[in-house]
Amino acid sequence: MSRNQDTSVSKSMNFSMIAILVGWALTILAIVWQVAIKDATYTSRLRTIEAELTNVDERLDTAEEFRLDISSDLAEIKTDLMWIRKQLQENANNIQAIRNEDRN
Repeated sequence: MSRNQDTSVSKSMNFSMIAILVGWALTILAIVWQVAIKDATYTSRLRTIEAELTNVDERLDTAEEFRLDISSDLAEIKTDLMWIRKQLQENANNIQAIRNEDRN
């Protein structure tokens, strides 16, 4: 082999090595890019889920407050109904007593 052939083989091997390294670099960059995209997608989904969870938690708190208000109102209504029943019973007893006195 002559010196020109050695240099051309050396240049050819040098270009091959550069091409292989560039190919690997592009492959690694593509993998890093895909991982970054997937991470961004998952991060976005997690933020959306967290926002929805916060919204549901606030709605649950509101519903709990509403339930407590209704329970309180129902307790007041029950107390009022018991008082009305007692008054009606007393009135019925008074009317019965008056009728009994009128008969005598």
